[in-house]
Amino acid sequence: MPVIERVSWDHAKEDEIAYRFPNLSLKYSSQVIVKENQWAVFFRDGKAYDVFGPGRHTITSNNVPLLTGVLKAIGIIGDVFNCEVVFVSNSQFRSNFGGKAYSAPSGEIKYQAEVGFHGYLLHKVEDPKLFVVEFFGNRGATTSGDIEDYLRGFVNERIIDEVGDYDIFAFVKNVDVTTDKVALKISDEASRIGVKIIDCVFEGIRIPEEARRFSSGIGAQALTMQYMKETASELKGSGGGGAAAAGVGAGIGLTMPFMMSQQMQKAQEGKPQEVVVCQKCGAKNVSGMKFCGNCGNSMIPTPPVICPKCKAENPAKTKFCGNCGKPLPKATKQTEITCSKCNTKNPPGTKFCGNCGQKLSK
Repeated sequence: MPVIERVSWDHAKEDEIAYRFPNLSLKYSSQVIVKENQWAVFFRDGKAYDVFGPGRHTITSNNVPLLTGVLKAIGIIGDVFNCEVVFVSNSQFRSNFGGKAYSAPSGEIKYQAEVGFHGYLLHKVEDPKLFVVEFFGNRGATTSGDIEDYLRGFVNERIIDEVGDYDIFAFVKNVDVTTDKVALKISDEASRIGVKIIDCVFEGIRIPEEARRFSSGIGAQALTMQYMKETASELKGSGGGGAAAAGVGAGIGLTMPFMMSQQMQKAQEGKPQEVVVCQKCGAKNVSGMKFCGNCGNSMIPTPPVICPKCKAENPAKTKFCGNCGKPLPKATKQTEITCSKCNTKNPPGTKFCGNCGQKLSK
């Protein structure tokens, strides 16, 4: 391999961030010419060593002490040695980014909105040695296009991760806050590869109109109703699913008007909808319902057990007081009330039959 007398990045273009001269045979007295907006980094065996700033440099053991020390340590003694020289621009560059991200699951139907985004970065290399070690030297990059592709993927990945932490309710209300957080995170992480983010500009955030409607309380309920109807239709069309579809359809017909009115009231009051989980089947019901809309189990909470000694309240069926440790009296078992009209069994304390509405006798 011929010995190189002079190394210079003369063909640098305006959009090129870095360029490598691989497998060079240099000697002490070879010249490295670095232009005003460049650095030259000596690279060997996956490590970056000495850095030259702008100027005409004649290589001596004094101005490449780190590389010289390594060469001596591995037994290479003489005027000629092999290495790579990576030239890095210190100019400012622009890289575009864009893509799609999905919000976190939202609401009862776990709705995820597809959010579009695009923008650009203004960036420059701040630490050439770190940049060469962490990116250009060890990632197999050979062109500036490789760097731009990496930065674009780097930014898109961070945006997708950040958007995925927000449900659509929070994202619609906090778009500016979210983009600011993404820009800050990108800036922090880019510094780890020696790059400084001068500015991160979101030129557009596209939120589907369906997602904007869903982010309101009434819109969320309407989409939930549509989803339930579609589910019922699919069940009806599948083999053996007629009864299940009928059940779902009936449930929609009976409970949806009530749930819609509850949701509208909550939306007007500016309060989130409260739900209660059925202790028997685990279904979620709107707060205030006396019976589970899925299995018909009573939603009336079991009264707590009062400790006769310290008067502390304990959950039903607890045998010992959680406050003082004393045994608790057994709760008296209440019997179900059978409707005299339709023979339906109703939970204790019910005044009207849950099946036919007949007033129940005590």
